[in-house]
Amino acid sequence: MTSANPTKRFGNRVRQLRRERGWSQVYLAVHTGISKTFICNMECGDKEPCLGTIQTLADGFGISLGELFRPL
Repeated sequence: MTSANPTKRFGNRVRQLRRERGWSQVYLAVHTGISKTFICNMECGDKEPCLGTIQTLADGFGISLGELFRPL
């Protein structure tokens, strides 16, 4: 599922990666130090992450920034 909104698309990508690993939002929050509330809002497209948060997510997933931005 793709959306015209880049914030929503990014949130969908984070959700996809998290689910592929079988991780809950709580696990991702603990694993990365990003709040569960922010992860939830980001996955819904309600919050746009800053560059530091994006890098933290890529590191948490063990992937490159390019892979994090790969289309669904």
